[in-house]
Amino acid sequence: MDAASALIEPPQRRTVERREAEVHAAKPTARRRDAGGRMESDLRRLADGLLKMLESDRVRVTGVLSDEIVSVITMARYLIEDAAQRTARGELEEAFEALRIASARIRDATHQLLALCSQLRPRALDDLGLLPALSSYLRDFGQENRAIFVSPRITVGESDLPADLKLAIFRIVQAALSNVAQHSKARSVRVFLSRLEDELRLCIEDNGVGFDLERWRHRRPVDHGCGLGLIQRWIEASGGRCLVEAIPRQGTRVQAFWRIHPTAVPASTPEHGEADVPAAPAPAWPT
Repeated sequence: MDAASALIEPPQRRTVERREAEVHAAKPTARRRDAGGRMESDLRRLADGLLKMLESDRVRVTGVLSDEIVSVITMARYLIEDAAQRTARGELEEAFEALRIASARIRDATHQLLALCSQLRPRALDDLGLLPALSSYLRDFGQENRAIFVSPRITVGESDLPADLKLAIFRIVQAALSNVAQHSKARSVRVFLSRLEDELRLCIEDNGVGFDLERWRHRRPVDHGCGLGLIQRWIEASGGRCLVEAIPRQGTRVQAFWRIHPTAVPASTPEHGEADVPAAPAPAWPT
């Protein structure tokens, strides 16, 4: 019996050890499934946020075209028809005045259309590059939001920027400044774009009302609209890392970091005179 038990025991032990190994091997697989599930969930949230942003843009474009552009063009048409009737009656001065007003209305509609096209897809981004497009957008933002002092700090050259990141950087700046204008009640906002060795850094910070960061993090899985949550997912989808900091009543800072391949071209000096703009007061951040 002892000899038989000795012969049987090793296979039983090997069976038990094999089952334990299978259990341990299954645990990383389960973790991989969980990671894959989280990645799929993040991608769904990103897609949902992008669709909401697209729909928001469509609503805005529809509103501008139907409520503003169409009404202006309709008024100009009536003025031109009125001028034609006055000309037929020999009322040349009145006809001239109607044509002048119609011309001014058409000019306003043209400016609105150009501004709308620039917001949807700035031509400078395709024709000239990211830095001229950013410079133009920041200038327009400052003109439209005169209560907010805009201070850009761009210390990279166009050749330092990967082509596949240019559109993402522009949209992130656009979305972040839109949040500043709508929600922050800030007096100033600073935009930094710099490169340190193989890392590209983007930072948008304001001195507005800030918000409760922990509360935002808890709400973010449910409320994934077109705000900071979408900006964060947009950064991550482009291969970057996002850091959001906020202090109630003191300000908000959104940072993005991308690893890029080092090039032989050194970082250039600031372009377009951005570095000559005086610095805005920075938010007070905890040490």
